Amino acid sequence: MLISFSLACFTLGACGGGSGDPQVTTDEVVWRHGEPVVIVHHGPVPKKLIVKDLRPGTGAVLKKGKTMQVKYKSFDYRTGQRYENWWQSPFATGFGEGQSLGAWETGLRGMRVGGRRELVVPAKQAYTHVPVVYVLELVSVR
Repeated sequence: MLISFSLACFTLGACGGGSGDPQVTTDEVVWRHGEPVVIVHHGPVPKKLIVKDLRPGTGAVLKKGKTMQVKYKSFDYRTGQRYENWWQSPFATGFGEGQSLGAWETGLRGMRVGGRRELVVPAKQAYTHVPVVYVLELVSVR
């Protein structure tokens, strides 16, 4: 019995302990009626911030000390359930110097106006203490 369990763990990689981290399967963003929806795939929960450009912007670059206006939606990484929806009415906040979420300050750095970006935030960096997916569009920089 123990041999069978050990073999299953080795074959499936379910017991951990390997030399490398398991591959994180991130979610997929689809667009419905002009707004993002997250379709979740199964896989290990991310341990590091994942930043994915969905569309490059062509406008001003977001830099420390600027005020940004963003449209965004946030989703539970595990279930895809939506947490927040600021897609129809953009949200304004400072950037850098601790004015916005730490994951945003890392993941949005260098983004250009008009760009869309997905951030997969591990639980230890998320204010909800569960992994969160943000889909954001940078509307303006002042």
